[in-house]
Amino acid sequence: MSKESLIKMLETLCQYNNVEITHTFNSNEQPVMTVRYLKHTRTIEITNLKNNTVILFDNIEESAEALQLLINENTIV
Repeated sequence: MSKESLIKMLETLCQYNNVEITHTFNSNEQPVMTVRYLKHTRTIEITNLKNNTVILFDNIEESAEALQLLINENTIV
């Protein structure tokens, strides 16, 4: 997934910050990470489901870069 696509997806999540929306990334049909915009905040939460690590961001660009790294690590298709 390109960085531009990730940024667009994150911007969409941020537009709906008054509801709970979670985007799940899968690898081999297994969930490996989730991303969501925390309700009524300015925080993007990325959860690596393989090791239950949660990373918080307040910047879309940095979030997209982190997602790209995780996608490359997990070779999500």
